[in-house]
Amino acid sequence: MKNKKLIGTVVAAITLLIISGLFYMRWDLTEDKRYSFSDSTKSVLDSIDQPVQINVFLDGELTGNFRVLQNETRFLLNELNRRNSRIQYKFIDALQENLNIDSLRAIGVADVSVPTNEKILRVLPFATIQTQGKAATIPLLSNKKIPIEQRALASADILETNFIREIYRLSFKKRKNIGLIVHHDELLPNYLDGLFRVAAKDYDITPYTQPLQNPEGSLQISDLENLKEFDALIVAKPIRPFSDLDKLVLDQYIMNGGKMLWMTESVDAEMDSLFRSQRIVSFPRNNNLTDLFFAYGIRIMPAVIKDLQSGYITLAIGEAGDNTAYEQFPWPYFPLSIPRGEHPITRKISNPLRFEFANPIEILERDSVNVDVLLTTSAQVQLQQPLSYIDFSEIEKTNTENYPTQPGVYPMAVLLQGYFNSAYKGRIESQTTPHFKARSDLNEMIIISDGDFAKNHIFRGEPLPLGADKYSMRPDIAAAPNVIYDNATFIINSLDYLTGDDMMIELQEKQRTMHLLDKNQVAAQKNTWRWYNIIIPISLIWTLGLIGIWWRRKHYS
Repeated sequence: MKNKKLIGTVVAAITLLIISGLFYMRWDLTEDKRYSFSDSTKSVLDSIDQPVQINVFLDGELTGNFRVLQNETRFLLNELNRRNSRIQYKFIDALQENLNIDSLRAIGVADVSVPTNEKILRVLPFATIQTQGKAATIPLLSNKKIPIEQRALASADILETNFIREIYRLSFKKRKNIGLIVHHDELLPNYLDGLFRVAAKDYDITPYTQPLQNPEGSLQISDLENLKEFDALIVAKPIRPFSDLDKLVLDQYIMNGGKMLWMTESVDAEMDSLFRSQRIVSFPRNNNLTDLFFAYGIRIMPAVIKDLQSGYITLAIGEAGDNTAYEQFPWPYFPLSIPRGEHPITRKISNPLRFEFANPIEILERDSVNVDVLLTTSAQVQLQQPLSYIDFSEIEKTNTENYPTQPGVYPMAVLLQGYFNSAYKGRIESQTTPHFKARSDLNEMIIISDGDFAKNHIFRGEPLPLGADKYSMRPDIAAAPNVIYDNATFIINSLDYLTGDDMMIELQEKQRTMHLLDKNQVAAQKNTWRWYNIIIPISLIWTLGLIGIWWRRKHYS
């Protein structure tokens, strides 16, 4: 009888193992579903109908943290393969197989030096993806400014996003053409290098130079057909005013379905001038766009925002021995905006975005246009009128006493959606312009009240990444990380939204639910929970032991 029970148990166990191998099931009990694919990821994976080959070069001799990153990568790729068998992957030890490092660098696979107690390891934390005759290289390490070993552990969260976005980009995404208006002394190419770099994978950004070749130096009605070839237009910090003909052409571009991303301001103030002279006057800047924006439903107010929630600047404060001593100070003219809305453009941006001498946006009610506020100031804000002085003495006033909480906040970036009425409706131009259109179909545009929002800084003659803040660098602490804000993500999300590619926005990093502990409760209940952690496990073990003894006596005595 006992043998039959034993045989039955063995047969049942083997049957269970076979069934578990045939049917795969995994439960993700985390609140933010961090171990489950998002709906957008599933949609991309289920749509792939061509072979995808992924080669991972994170192999060979690794430190413990990089071994964890390797295992997380292997687990993710295994899950991708389970979801769609057309996705195949392979881990390659480039050093063991004597692959040419220079050839790998040519495709973006670079080696990283990882120090250990015995030696320095050469690690290649990159992967390549090939499909449909196209290829791309993605980093497995995040770009966070933390020690490399910590980066290896922190990079697991970005793996799904990096792989899926690149697979989607290679398999489905179509490149879009973006036009850059350049004939009003807008930002020069070296100040847009950061934008060009982050947009290069998905967009061709082309300056529209035809007005520079015209004797009038202005857009012409004949340019309208050329502008329609662009999926969107960018205006980045115009200095000279727009002519009436410029505005008419852009107005008709919008009426005919053209998308616009405006980055402009109504007050002139520059940090470089302030560092040279220690004191500057903020002057009104008339771009001659007021009537155009008024017709669409907004007004950029002629005032400079000062916000207690701001970035920092580094200033010399004296001498320390033979070296100059530096200190960081909050600079209210660099307001930081933290997205809190649920709009697709900002929903998955978790880092602050930085402005320089931004202006508040006034929203005007229009029956046919809806306004979504994307970025705002904090409630502890002041407005400084033009023709006033700006100097470093403002640092001494940057405290909570001088910045009381206001009843509201000021918009700094807005999305306009709806049916726009032409600014030239009912004017003589509507009769003299061929094929004039007085009202648009459903359309969108984004307006940012800071021309420097897409401007990258220049440090020692080299452009920094978009969002990197040179004013926060510490010359006395070479290892101090450079602060990088999320301006680039916001601009790319805006272009994706305007050009109708919502999937790229949805494939951003997952939202992580961070539960912060109440420090007061931790201090008050610390000893209580310590005793719980000691007594409860011991009591549980004793209870189980006594139950076991009682059961044995009952059945075998």
